[in-house]
Formats: sequence, C-alpha cells, structure tokens
Amino acid sequence: MKVFDNKRRVRRYALYVLLIVFIGNLYALMDLVFYPDVPYLAGDHVKVGGFMASLAIVFCWLLESVSRRGKTSEGGFSSMKLGTYVWILVGFWTIIIFVSLAFNLVRQKQETFEVALNEARTVFEKDLIYYRWASNHNGVFVPITESTQPNPYLKDIPENMINASSGKSYTLVNPEYMIREIYEMQTLRHGVLGHITSLDPIRSENAADEWESQALEAFENGKEEVHSIEKIDGEPYLRLMRPMITEEGCLKCHAPQGYDLGDIRGGISVSVPMTLLFSISRKDTVMFSMAHFALWLLGIMGILIGSHRLQESIREREQAEARIRSIIENMLDGLITLDEDGCIESLNTAATRIFGFDSHEVVGQHIDVLVRFSSERGSKYSAVQETGPPDITRFMGSPQEITGRRKDGSTFPLELSISQMMFGAKTLFIAMARDITEEKIKKAEALRAGQLAAIGEIAAGVAHEINNPINGIINLTQILLDGFEASDIEAKERGEILTRIIKEGDRISGIVRNLLDFARQRDETVEEFQIEDVIRDSVSLLMYQFNKDAISAVIDISPDLPYLKGNPQQLQQVFLNLLSNARYSLKMRYKGQDPGKRLEITSFVIQVDGKDYLRTTVTDFGTGIPKEVIDKIFDPLFSTKPPGEGTGLGLSISQNLVMEHQGYLRFESIQGDHTTAIVDLPIPIQS
Repeated sequence: MKVFDNKRRVRRYALYVLLIVFIGNLYALMDLVFYPDVPYLAGDHVKVGGFMASLAIVFCWLLESVSRRGKTSEGGFSSMKLGTYVWILVGFWTIIIFVSLAFNLVRQKQETFEVALNEARTVFEKDLIYYRWASNHNGVFVPITESTQPNPYLKDIPENMINASSGKSYTLVNPEYMIREIYEMQTLRHGVLGHITSLDPIRSENAADEWESQALEAFENGKEEVHSIEKIDGEPYLRLMRPMITEEGCLKCHAPQGYDLGDIRGGISVSVPMTLLFSISRKDTVMFSMAHFALWLLGIMGILIGSHRLQESIREREQAEARIRSIIENMLDGLITLDEDGCIESLNTAATRIFGFDSHEVVGQHIDVLVRFSSERGSKYSAVQETGPPDITRFMGSPQEITGRRKDGSTFPLELSISQMMFGAKTLFIAMARDITEEKIKKAEALRAGQLAAIGEIAAGVAHEINNPINGIINLTQILLDGFEASDIEAKERGEILTRIIKEGDRISGIVRNLLDFARQRDETVEEFQIEDVIRDSVSLLMYQFNKDAISAVIDISPDLPYLKGNPQQLQQVFLNLLSNARYSLKMRYKGQDPGKRLEITSFVIQVDGKDYLRTTVTDFGTGIPKEVIDKIFDPLFSTKPPGEGTGLGLSISQNLVMEHQGYLRFESIQGDHTTAIVDLPIPIQS
C-alpha cells in the first residue's frame, strides 16, 4: 500500500512539474505559433515565463494542499470546505489564464505596433536615401508635363530649365519636389502617406498639421523621432516623423530663410495605414482568446474531476475510519493512544475492560496511571519522557512485559508494545496492551513440564554418576575400618584415604547441587551470569549420557567474555534441550564408537547492526535436518523423532525463552553432515 501511495505521489509531482513547465512556457509557445521570428529565449519570454511559472507553483501548492488535507483524517475537511477550496482553485486557475491572455494580447498589440513602426521606418529610410541622392546631385531634370511643371521657387537658379537637342524641354526638380511626387505615387499604390513639412515652409502645402507641429517642437528640444497611432480622415494610421537636417544642397532654396548647415529646418513624416494590421490583430486576438478559453476549460474540467475523485476519497476515508473504529472497539487487546508527553488521549473498549477504568477517568492522565514499570524498564520509559519524541524509537519495537494496574489497585502481568504515528505535524503513540495472566500460568506450566521431562531424562545418568563415588566412599571407608581393626594403616595413608573420601563426597554434592539448581522452581528474576557457567553445568548434567553413548564434547569458549543479564535457569533449559537433540542426532547416525561422534560448543562476541551479542553455537555431526522440515522445527508439537521419543515442545519453549532475553535462536543444517544451533544473546550496555 505504501509503495502504491509513493507511486501515486511521484505521478502527481510529475504532473505538477509538467504543468509548471507548460504554464511557464505558454507565452513563448504562443509567440512560436503566431510570431515565429521572435527568439524562443527572448527577454520578454524569460520574464513573463518566470512570472507565470510562479503563479503555476502557487496553483500546484494549492492543489497539493487540498489533496493532502482531503486524504488525511488530521486536518481533513468536509464536503462544504472542499467546495470552498474548489472555488478557490477555479478562481486561481482563471487568474492564471487571464494573466496569460493579457500578456499575450499586450504582446500581440505591441507586435502590431512594431510591424507598423518598422514599415514606417523602412519607408522613411528609403525616402531619405532618395532625397540625399537628389540633393547630392543638386536635383534632377525631368521632362515638362502637365503634372510636372517648372518649379516657381527655382526661377532664380540659373539653368533651371534646359532644352535637349531633340527640342524637348526639361525642368529642374529639387529633392523636396521629387520626394513629394514619390509620396503621391506611394499613397496611390500602398496607402502610405508622406509629408515634408516645416514650421516655416516656403510652400503652403508643406505647412505642418497639429501633430506634426508638436513633433517639430519636440525636435527643437532634442528629440530624434516621434511616433504614435493617430487618426487621419477617420482612419487609424501609425505616424512617424524625424527631423530634416540642413545639408549643402538645401541651401540653394533655403539659405534666404537664414538656415545654416546642421540646422533643423523641418521634418519628414510617414503615415502607415493600420486598418489591415488591426484586422489581422483582431483575428489573432480571437485565436488567442479561443486557445486560452480551451485551456481554461480543460483546467476547470481537471479541477472538477479531481474534486469529484477527492470527494470519493473523503467518503472512502470516512467509511474506512468507521470500519477502523469498529475494529478497534471490538479488539480483544487494549489500544491506548498517547500524546507526545505520554498522556492518554483515548482507550478502546478492551482497554477499559482490562484496566477497569472508564475512558473519562484516565483521559488526560499520564500512562503510569495504568502501568507500573519495573526498575529496568521504568528507567527506559522515564528516559523517553525526559528526552522527548526524537529518542522514542530507541524504546519501541517488540512487546515488553510490565505490570498493569487496575482501578481497584490490583496488579497483573501486562504485555505492552508502543509504536509511533504521525498525523500531520503531530506525533501520536499507540500502545497495545494485553493481559497475559493466563498466558503466564500456561507458560509456567509448560516450562515446568519441560523441566521435569529433562530431569527425567537425566535422572538415570545422575544416579549412575552418584553411584560411582558412593561405592568409592564405601570401599574406602571399609579399608579404613579394616585398617583400624588390624592397626596396620599408617597415619599418612589414613590421611590420603580420608582426602579421597572428601573428594568423592564433594563430587556427589556437586552433582546433586546442579540437579537441584536445575529442578528448583524459581521466580523469574533477572541477574548477571557467565554463559560459560551455564554451558558447563548443562554439559555436566548430561555427561553420563555422553560417556555412555561414546560422544565427545569439545568446548571452546573465548576468555574474558562479558556478563549477560537474564535468567540462567531458563537458558540452562535451552542448552540442555539443544544438547539432548544433538546427542539424539549423533546416536541416529553412529550406532557405535566413531571419531565423528562428537559435538562442538563455542561462545564468542559478535556485532549485529552495531549492537554487541554473545553468540553460542552447538554443532553436532549427526543426521542433520531435512530442508523440507527445517522451517517447522519451532512449531509447537512438531518433532522429527518417532512417537514416544519427544513431546515436540522443546524447541518451541527454547525459542520463546531466548526471545524473552531479547535474543535469537536459529539453525543451520546440511542433511547427512551436520546441524548447528545458534543462540545470540544481547550484551547489556555497561552504565
């Protein structure tokens, strides 16, 4: 489920990235379609794209917020709140599309203006070249026609008219006159208007209109170009005007007006009709609007579909919460929720039944109103409360046995496990509590049964072990008695006999003590012990059987092993079971004496995941365990021995005992070669 959620989250984030990239590039993509000559990485594209991407990021953040709040119980919202968020998303998406459309329409208007302005500048530059060419040649001679008559303003210029040898007459046309005729032809063909004007014109036709007068005044103030969109005869035109600087060829006509070289004597205005460009612009506006409307509609559909799915998710979440509440209330184990300070937030029905409290009696109180930690585990829990949530993972994991408190003041054995959950920014601890009173009784009975079974198995060997030193004591005592009667035993010899009697008595005492230590029913106290003592005591109890079956036991224990903490009696029961199984396996493989009829016991320190463990292995070179059953050997009542030769509880009990010591028991085996039982016990951290 978690992997599936992660995949959906990755897909959602990928969709956000695509949306941000698309919105950020929308302006440039529109220009790519309508204005392919504009570079994709133009400055305007970068600026507008960055702004649009920022809006898209905010929009995606809103989407993610709605998605997360809708899918979590903590901070989740109702259908009414979801509707409000949907309207916010619709409004924000509308703003994004509107801003994008506005940018594109402004850009489209600017492009239309730039096209007209560039056309006007091109016309101006072309006409200026014509003008300068004619000026550099002091004008041109053209045939006299009805439309081209001699210029009366050039009558004082010598040779303003010439006659060709053919008899055809030509008149001098100055640059201004030539440009004026070009403008007239240009207007008829292309609709572009041109006008040479001045605030002090020689010809009245060259008089400036109001706009041109303002432009000429601006030239006087240092401006080099004036342009704007104006109406001429009710039609829109882009008007451009630049100053005319007095040159050498201009002085022929304008010197009497007092102009010198470099003076501004007027200007040339060019007017480009905008009707066609505006028509194209309107079509582009419609296209832009339709494209953005389609995009807006697509986004709205996505929001509505997403909100519908989110609504379904909310409904499913509410149904799931109802199911979970029902499950929690019908659980046999108690469930307690705690806040970050260890205070109770809620209890299920099973917890109230186990502890005898009603929910309202303990909600808000510390967890220690329900449990009493032992000194060791209590110190751990206190550390949790002092160090706070960041360190709580050190104290969670496998269930821990503690003491529970009932409302009537009585106590009982309780199994408690704590896990951590995050609800938004809030940390919540879940405590699972189980009354193990009945389980403890059954476990004690099973342990006692296993213990008695082991005692019965080794009883014959112990009796034989005791019988030998007793016979020795009897014989030595008889020798001593006979010597006293005959008075022929020296004092030194009597001392040696008495020493041997004491030695044999100590041997009997040790055997009986080991047997009594194992057979005694003790409280489950925790103490420090050496693993070597447990192993050697276990081997000692089984030594008679080993000798009888010609089995050699090799013990290889590393020196200076650290002390362990636990119940040595329980671990002795584990090793007695492992050694008995090893003995049985060797007997099944070897019927008589054989060099391979041996078992090896080792003990040394290892590290697992940064933690120190004491590893003890018991290896026999017997029949081994078949692959098909090795996974079943810890199952209760499962046995590889024939009926009547095993209860099937030994390994199951042993595994539970090792796990209670926070350790691990496992087997490695090759059928027909060997079997190794591995016991890993944690080494306590020295304070």
